[in-house]
Amino acid sequence: MVADRQTRGRGKPGSAWFSPAGNLYLSAVVKPYKNPPELSAVTLFSALAVRAAVMGLTGLPAVIKWPNDLRLRGKKVAGILTERLASGHLIIGVGLNVNVTGRTFPAPLRASATSLRRETGKIYSLKSCAAALLSALDEEYRAFLGEHEK
Repeated sequence: MVADRQTRGRGKPGSAWFSPAGNLYLSAVVKPYKNPPELSAVTLFSALAVRAAVMGLTGLPAVIKWPNDLRLRGKKVAGILTERLASGHLIIGVGLNVNVTGRTFPAPLRASATSLRRETGKIYSLKSCAAALLSALDEEYRAFLGEHEK
């Protein structure tokens, strides 16, 4: 599922949540072939995928703030949340700041958050960003399963 706006997003307990239009909010449902006992491996390969997608889209070096945040030039551009459903399926949730400008961010976030647009000056297609992200998630998940060498 892909959305361009969230009204009930979640993050770390006690963290404020900011989900305006212009960003990408994506939840990928995975029926695991290997069901990891802990979700940490899923979060880690998801972080690698988000990093690969952002670097491919922007050409900028992206840094993972382990285990579930991505930074461009020291500012948060994406966050990842993984959950397991009772059915055994996994949900990989990704929030990626895409086209939000600096003044759109609330004052407390302006110094610590950024977007692809803010860092490159370009406006991005959310559809293209979602496609890049899903492709990278697929590749990293297959690597996690050991289906191909990276």
